[in-house]
Amino acid sequence: MKKTYIISLFTLIFLFIAPPVEAQRGFIHRKIKNKIRKDMEEKYAEPEREKGKKALEDITYENDTRYPVPENPVKATLVMQMQSFKKNGKLDDTNTTKMVFGETGECMIMNEGDKDETRMLFDYKGAATYMVNENEKTAMKMPMINFQKMAEKIAESQGDIDDDNGQWERTNEQKEINGYNCRKYIYLNPKEDTKMYAWVTQDISIDLSGNHLFGGQIRDFATETASNTPSKMDENFPRGMMVRSIYFNKKSDKPSMITDITTFKKSSDPKYFDLSDYEINDILGKL
Repeated sequence: MKKTYIISLFTLIFLFIAPPVEAQRGFIHRKIKNKIRKDMEEKYAEPEREKGKKALEDITYENDTRYPVPENPVKATLVMQMQSFKKNGKLDDTNTTKMVFGETGECMIMNEGDKDETRMLFDYKGAATYMVNENEKTAMKMPMINFQKMAEKIAESQGDIDDDNGQWERTNEQKEINGYNCRKYIYLNPKEDTKMYAWVTQDISIDLSGNHLFGGQIRDFATETASNTPSKMDENFPRGMMVRSIYFNKKSDKPSMITDITTFKKSSDPKYFDLSDYEINDILGKL
């Protein structure tokens, strides 16, 4: 802040004591600069603003066909516990997320039952997203814009295990995790400096890829083995559903995140998709 103040003060002093010819040059320079800025705004900024305004005007729930209802919706309920760790290996945070997949959409519930419970309901049939406040019985309705990209970014932040530079190793280590018989697989990607342990079970299997958002990020390797991609034909490639994933900090044996599937059911409660008792506030009505 002090450095910025000194530079600004020096600039003001220089303008006041500069010779007339320098002042004229500065004036001409500013005029040219302002003219260029104005021309650039007229050429680029205004059209972009108009484009954005037009896009907002075109948004309706009826004409948004990007997220159709899956032809064969798969009902399921998964509860996932995520633990994040500090670089020194100590536990930083723990949170629980329930993912409910119904006939017409997905619902993600964070920290269900807690005072800070939050919900996101993705209604494919109505082409709408709802931010639900369970305690206040209110829901903010909005179009389903770029939520798929958001889901993909979340998945990417945990590492891309489909990278061609990565390699899987099947181990003989087995144990029971959350009631499921699991085998340990190790994923290494030297180029990305990525290491992950995957505990995979063949006790359960489900294909949620028909969902557009978070369902498409749930990895069930058993449904992928039919692919003729060489890496997936490798005997080291996991067979089954990943019950636990352990991601490690780069150049470290300390975990950065551990994710567990603690509950799995091939059914879903319709109450998570029923907003009849909630006060709905439509964000489009406020534009």
